[in-house]
Amino acid sequence: MSSVVFERWERGRAATFGLYVSFARLAFLKFLAYRLRYYTGVVSYTIFVAGNAFLYRALFESRPEGDMVIGGLTLAQMVSYVILSWIGRSFYFNSIDRTLAQQVVDGEIAMQLIKPFHVQTVMMSEALGEALFRMLLFTVPIMVVVVPLFGMMAPPEPSLYGWTVLSFLLAFLVNSQLNFLVGCLAFYLKNIVGVIRAKMIMMEFLTGVLVPFTFFPSWVQEVVGWLPFQAVSYIPVTVYLGLRPENQLQEALLIQAAWALGLFLAGRMIWNASVKRVTLQGG
Repeated sequence: MSSVVFERWERGRAATFGLYVSFARLAFLKFLAYRLRYYTGVVSYTIFVAGNAFLYRALFESRPEGDMVIGGLTLAQMVSYVILSWIGRSFYFNSIDRTLAQQVVDGEIAMQLIKPFHVQTVMMSEALGEALFRMLLFTVPIMVVVVPLFGMMAPPEPSLYGWTVLSFLLAFLVNSQLNFLVGCLAFYLKNIVGVIRAKMIMMEFLTGVLVPFTFFPSWVQEVVGWLPFQAVSYIPVTVYLGLRPENQLQEALLIQAAWALGLFLAGRMIWNASVKRVTLQGG
């Protein structure tokens, strides 16, 4: 009597890579179907930039004549800081936390857990597809409107263009992992709508989008320097403005990369602990 031996099925690396690329592609196409709302978002982002730019211009004009540096920034640098902060936000923003929380509340997360992929990696792939969509159909249109309208200065050195792009890519990774960690709170709190709203408000300040860290007291700057939020916006913008000498530039990029990796590993560990709390009710 012959016996049948079943071998364990494993997906190869190339197939795994192709799978997650497909998730990114599908996310791009999904957002492409709702592209009209992003065109209207260009108007809202222009308003945000205008409000902040006019505010800082009024602040500089109120200073005594000759005192044209506030918080280590000139007026031209400050306006460019505001413009680039909002341009960057239009690229790296995503709603991983809301999506994950909704899946937990609706019970859809149970179906995700039985599929042959890792939810964290899938969400990162979908966020990448969204970021590519945003870059082409949201970020670029915003740049076309606000850069000539408010006058963003060029970086001191042409090489900083490339370093800024790399820095914003790392910012995307850090922001996505922070959102994933917040989304994991839904396993414990169930309803995290309030937490997500508080996080969004907190991120506007702690990432440096609304106010540069140099405007804060020195002790606040030291505390923020130990947190991952500076890696989301403040570091990329200061890289572009040439406010970091070569040695500090490399250090800043390494800080971003370290936070991206550290938060990814933290997200993986918290996810493994969180899924053990999944409970389903039916009838």
